[in-house]
Amino acid sequence: MAETASSPGRLEVFGILREGLSLLPRAIGPFVRACLVALGLMVILALVFILPLQIARIVLEAGGGGASGLGAKVAGALSQISRVVWWIIQTYVALCLVIAQYRIAADVRAGLRPRSREVFYRPDPPLLPLASLVLVLGLGTLMGFSALVVPGVVFLLVFGQALPAMIFEGTNVRDSLFASWRLTSGNLLSLLGLTLSLLLLAFVPSLLSYLVSKPAGPGASLVIILPTLAVALFLLFLLSCLSILVAVIVYQNLRAQIAGANPAGLPETEGVPA
Repeated sequence: MAETASSPGRLEVFGILREGLSLLPRAIGPFVRACLVALGLMVILALVFILPLQIARIVLEAGGGGASGLGAKVAGALSQISRVVWWIIQTYVALCLVIAQYRIAADVRAGLRPRSREVFYRPDPPLLPLASLVLVLGLGTLMGFSALVVPGVVFLLVFGQALPAMIFEGTNVRDSLFASWRLTSGNLLSLLGLTLSLLLLAFVPSLLSYLVSKPAGPGASLVIILPTLAVALFLLFLLSCLSILVAVIVYQNLRAQIAGANPAGLPETEGVPA
């Protein structure tokens, strides 16, 4: 009994996959709506911020007095500003979409009917700390894979729960990383099994994409290529939905295990080593 209480249990790989697949039909609609909301938000932001810059650039280029004129130089600067603003808009919408997808998955698992717009526009967590966490995870993974690949895999497995910790618990970057460290302790092999299982599932749409690209050429039949490509894209979308569902199930199961291992009942944002 003491050993059971001192360490969390192990994740059931196939049980998590079965639950994710059982939730997938109810999650497809909300995920599609969230993607459409994200696309609409991106278009609106582009019209508000990018379009005026482009119009000003065109006007200045038309009256710039040649390539060396002041108008042409300002137009060139506006073009660079437009690229930066467009990159910021894409990053902002992508982060909002990630948050929305995690919350939709949590609502679906709880038996709720998520409303995509309400889920999408919830204010927390702040996007700047989330962007910082994504940057830290990306750099750590890149450095790990640049070394011997294995350190990158281990880094992802150990700190992969930092993102849902920040989304659901509102922790900062440091606390999210430490929370993930504690949550994944003793479950790295199970997490690796889940990751490999999802990669195996991704093999099917990847194979279809390869089969589409192989016969591509002047004599390729669109009757075969287009349906196959559509099926491959749909399967990739389903896999992305399943991956989010699995990530939320894993996080909530790990949280439940930690809570069970601490009968005193720590607050959700605690569990970070001192």
